Amino acid sequence: MHFDVGKLNKRITFIVYTETINAIGQTSLLEQPIKTVWANIMPIRGFEQTLEERLRPETVYRVLTRYHRGITPDMKIKYKGRLLHITEIINVDEGDFALEITATSKENRNGKG
Repeated sequence: MHFDVGKLNKRITFIVYTETINAIGQTSLLEQPIKTVWANIMPIRGFEQTLEERLRPETVYRVLTRYHRGITPDMKIKYKGRLLHITEIINVDEGDFALEITATSKENRNGKG
């Protein structure tokens, strides 16, 4: 596969959420950035799902980036304030030079992911 690094023109951050206990003993999720990288990100399809009788748009993205060891499907991708949920990670040609990631973004009623 030809890999044009010049198309990696978007900054994304891989993140995980960890549970923490605050001063009053409540559990909360803390966003922890793992790695910020250059990527090419393209929406490949969109559709709407019914959720509790509301329409909720969902967009599927294809994210292409250089190979980074340790990127896993339990991570999320933060891009332009949106949160993308990783559904699949492919090590392109098993060559450890590029990752092709499929991720989804579900928008709330206010249009935010």
